[in-house]
Amino acid sequence: MISSYKQLTGRYLKANKKRSLLTIIGILLSVALIATIGFFIVGMQQAQIEDIKNGYGSWHVSFSAPEEEIISKVVNNPKVLKSGMYQQGEQINIKKDLKLSPTIASGKALELLPMKIKEGRFPKEKNEVALEKWVLPYIGDNIKVGDNIKIQNREYTLTGILQDSVYTQSQKNGTMLLISDNIDRRKAALLAEVSPKTNLKNAVKELTSLTDKKITSINDKGQKIQIPSVVKNSLLIDMQGGGDRNSGLAQLYIPVGIIIGIVVVATIAVIYNAFQISVVERIKQFGLLRAIGTTPKQIRKIVLREATILTIIGIPLGILVGVAAICTIQYVFQVIGGDSVEWFKLSISPAVIIISIIVGVVSVYVSALIPAFLAGRISPLVAINSRTSIVKEKMKKKRFSIMGKIFKFEGALASKNIKRNRKRYRITVFSIVISVVLFITFKSFMDMTLNISDTLNESKNIHFLVQTNSSTFIDNNIIKNISTLNSIDKVYKVYKQYDFDQFIDKDKEIKAIKGIGSIYGRNTNINGQEKVLMNGSINVYDKAALQASKKYIQSGSIDIDKLNNENGVVVINKNQLLNDKTNKKYVGPIVGIKVGDEIELQYSGETSNTVTNNGQGITTRINPAQNKGKLNKVKVIAILKEDPFDFQGLQNGIKIITTEEMAKKLTGKNDIGVVALNIVTKNVKNEGASKAEIEKGIKSQPSLSLINYLDGNRKTKSTILMVKILVYGFIVVVSLIGSVNIINTLTTNIILRKKEFAALKAIGLTQKGLRKMIILEGLLYAIVGTIYGSIIACGLSYMIYSGMSGIREMIWPVPWDAMIIATIASLVISYLSVLSPLARINKENLIEAVREDY
Repeated sequence: MISSYKQLTGRYLKANKKRSLLTIIGILLSVALIATIGFFIVGMQQAQIEDIKNGYGSWHVSFSAPEEEIISKVVNNPKVLKSGMYQQGEQINIKKDLKLSPTIASGKALELLPMKIKEGRFPKEKNEVALEKWVLPYIGDNIKVGDNIKIQNREYTLTGILQDSVYTQSQKNGTMLLISDNIDRRKAALLAEVSPKTNLKNAVKELTSLTDKKITSINDKGQKIQIPSVVKNSLLIDMQGGGDRNSGLAQLYIPVGIIIGIVVVATIAVIYNAFQISVVERIKQFGLLRAIGTTPKQIRKIVLREATILTIIGIPLGILVGVAAICTIQYVFQVIGGDSVEWFKLSISPAVIIISIIVGVVSVYVSALIPAFLAGRISPLVAINSRTSIVKEKMKKKRFSIMGKIFKFEGALASKNIKRNRKRYRITVFSIVISVVLFITFKSFMDMTLNISDTLNESKNIHFLVQTNSSTFIDNNIIKNISTLNSIDKVYKVYKQYDFDQFIDKDKEIKAIKGIGSIYGRNTNINGQEKVLMNGSINVYDKAALQASKKYIQSGSIDIDKLNNENGVVVINKNQLLNDKTNKKYVGPIVGIKVGDEIELQYSGETSNTVTNNGQGITTRINPAQNKGKLNKVKVIAILKEDPFDFQGLQNGIKIITTEEMAKKLTGKNDIGVVALNIVTKNVKNEGASKAEIEKGIKSQPSLSLINYLDGNRKTKSTILMVKILVYGFIVVVSLIGSVNIINTLTTNIILRKKEFAALKAIGLTQKGLRKMIILEGLLYAIVGTIYGSIIACGLSYMIYSGMSGIREMIWPVPWDAMIIATIASLVISYLSVLSPLARINKENLIEAVREDY
């Protein structure tokens, strides 16, 4: 027995489980999407912060040669979480080709430096030491954590093994960490990390204002210059939100604001459709309630009470789905990455959960208000007679349309129907537009995000590098022996890089980037044609490297015989340049080149690539050509979208790849030898055994050295892979919410017109004809919605690009691929959406449907 009208809410939800479930799914996905956005942004921020800490350290402010007063103020400042001093000790000669550089620290300084413990812990006592793993064999045999070792006749306890650095290995200068309370402040630096509980921006400002002292330093030209003694870790501060308006994180506010705005509108649209369907299906029921005395206010309360119950169920489930999505991403990250990446945990931000709940609750009630007022205004007699959904429409005579000519009568009827009711047409198209805009904008944002972040290529999969420390080449027998080792999977030969003057047609210039750096040189007349001079490099690839490059092809094909026989080259269509005017990095193409184009090349010399302390490469000319070679015309047979391997050479010219045979033709040299080997092992877990095998294999050539890339690449791959998994996981969620929106909209559209469809069948339209008409209507709505959605999405994509260009310069990529995917998906989803309600209509009794007596 019903004692209150409010009990009707629960009874309806139970009686219409499918409809209630669909509404809950709509709310759930909407809230999950909002939560996932938050987790995504926090996760991206966290990944970048970890990357910066690994490269530069976790300190925020550094004081060089600080006064006692400054040390006291920093150490005792409640806003400082950790602090400590460190200085570089005198180099220690271990062997002829190995030195150790001691870093002596006090307090928590070691934890703030960009050094990571691989095994054990940082030193805490004066007689304790931490060393890089690659150094240990030079100290003694089978050294492990806890062992006592001797360095320069002094005994230490090894407490920690550091991750290997590519830079220190290439320089044969290992890192050694020590603890001491007796540090000369005049030769030391004081590091300070701000507490996360305080305002970072204000705390950094307070610390940097403690002194304006300057110190003497030596610049790249060997000149003495005065620089501030206080230095900020700007990259870390900006990424943690303590930077100014021009900081990287601040520049993301515009695109993120646009994204969140679209999501909120999409959320409201999805939930509104769910409630609208619920109300439309119960028009007659509400009419009967009004007839027996229920007030409009009580009717509204019934609908809003439903919204409350569904909110209580849907929002917590949405939060759980969002959290589950992050946990799934975490799991996928571990499965895909395996032992080749460094694992770190994504945090579940309480702030994101609270914001998601608030936005979800507001969206649900805003969405439910219009259907609630519609239900409250229902006239009892009209509703009982089922006349509320019938609208008197203006009739316009139209000639047989194109749709009619192609799809006959059903096509003509579908074409007329979609615009017959303007209100229904606008609501349906708007809903599809929202879904299309949602997908294209997100896909475009994600593509730009991936463009800003580093990309995974074959270089990130390299485990060891064998390189020669002299001007000699690696012996072919050694290359053969290493390639046949049981623990080795792949070996890629690395050759010297060669510089060339490159001459391109004037129309190949890209106007948008003319002001960035010194890309385009003087105009030159070549064989009666005006050409533009560029300075670029060629990298020589062996057969294995060319095979690996095939997965990066944008157009054309890679064939070694074709390269050799047709003077062929492969062009990498992505450069990284620094704009000196804006101090921003540009990433993208620098020439409008395509497969089949020809480039004039003239050999100008050899270059060398040196690895710096932060892992970046510096290219320097080591052997300029005394007499420039002859002009050679080469043909572009393939264009790559990314660097297959990190490009060695100039970035302000066309990045070219070719074979050893072609390199000999272009340079006029016969000694195109191998200077290094990139090695991939079969199992990274057997790092020690693989290293021992390789070292044994290169012993016969003393000029060769082995560099371990495993630790460095683990850190790099972790950040890049995490960003990629977050990006693609996010696109999946966005696709789901867009699909649900389209399904709900088209379902509502068909349910509202049951009487109309029954009447058409009554006058002779077959079920097959009706099916064809409704499917064509759905497809027409999808086409119109996709066109409008694509136009709006392109505008929003450009706005996002304008915001993100403040972080990194790039050319706006028109989201063609996203538009194509959205078009195909809209058509498929629209087709599938009408099948279920069509089957439901087919089961309806024709006479009852015409009378709308349901």
